[in-house]
Amino acid sequence: MILVTGATGSVGSKVVDLLLEQQAEVRILTRGQSDWAESRLPQFRRLGVDVMVGDMRSRKTADKAVAGCKAIINCAGVMRSTPEADIESVIIDGAVNLTEAGKEAGVQRFIQLSCLGSTEHATSLYFACQWDAEEIVKESGFHWTIFRPSLIFDPHSFLMQVLDFWVAKAPVIVIVGSGLNRFNPIAAEDVAKCIVQSIYDRDSSGKTYELVGPDTWDLQSMLDKMCETLGKPMRSIRIPSFLGIPLAGLIGQLAPKSPIDSHVMRVMTSEMIAESAPMLEKFQIKRISMKSCYKSLGQIGKDEDEDE
Repeated sequence: MILVTGATGSVGSKVVDLLLEQQAEVRILTRGQSDWAESRLPQFRRLGVDVMVGDMRSRKTADKAVAGCKAIINCAGVMRSTPEADIESVIIDGAVNLTEAGKEAGVQRFIQLSCLGSTEHATSLYFACQWDAEEIVKESGFHWTIFRPSLIFDPHSFLMQVLDFWVAKAPVIVIVGSGLNRFNPIAAEDVAKCIVQSIYDRDSSGKTYELVGPDTWDLQSMLDKMCETLGKPMRSIRIPSFLGIPLAGLIGQLAPKSPIDSHVMRVMTSEMIAESAPMLEKFQIKRISMKSCYKSLGQIGKDEDEDE
């Protein structure tokens, strides 16, 4: 049995799909609530997935979730804090509970989904928490593997929600910082393939892999492309980060359901690039370009217009 957390997210759901293709026994741990609206849980159940509703921030829940499992794939994480799930508790408390419960249950394999930008001296809370979670996993005694992807995309990913909100909800697009900070966005499908390929690979134990897509985008170019996709003129102004990040925090307070707050903006104004050679030498994937994701979004928009 393999436990997957974050299984209703962009990467986690694709990890589950790939594991099912390999006829693996899969259990997922999900908080339920808004996740039920995605309708993936009934689908997972029909496919034979052991669906457990609970919160991994609870040690009691974690104990139940890991029982009988030989491997844990932790894809859970949030970039934006909400009243139901703040960044620190989901990433750090979740990692503590899963590793401690896993050790007691005899779990041998632990795969942690982190991110590029996680460093010991990170100024972003999200990056700092990911670093702490990595250290927790490394010190746990498991056969661990850590994956650090750049920004993750698919048509329904959090990244695309952020870009859509940034462009569609304001008459003028505010570029925070220079707009020249770079990313190597990688498809959720490609991240999932690397994770699944590593599960039974002894050589990947005790290693950290940086995962990047085939293209380099800066913040300005990602927003430009979203404007093009939505058919909106690119009218923008630039403000320095020391003003833009608090402004994003204010937006998060005034619009609690928006995908943007100060923590998200710190990530979006960071640099998240890495060399691709190590991942391509290790994993068998044909990387998907983010351009295809914008194309899919454009088609979704056309379909919606036709329905109306």
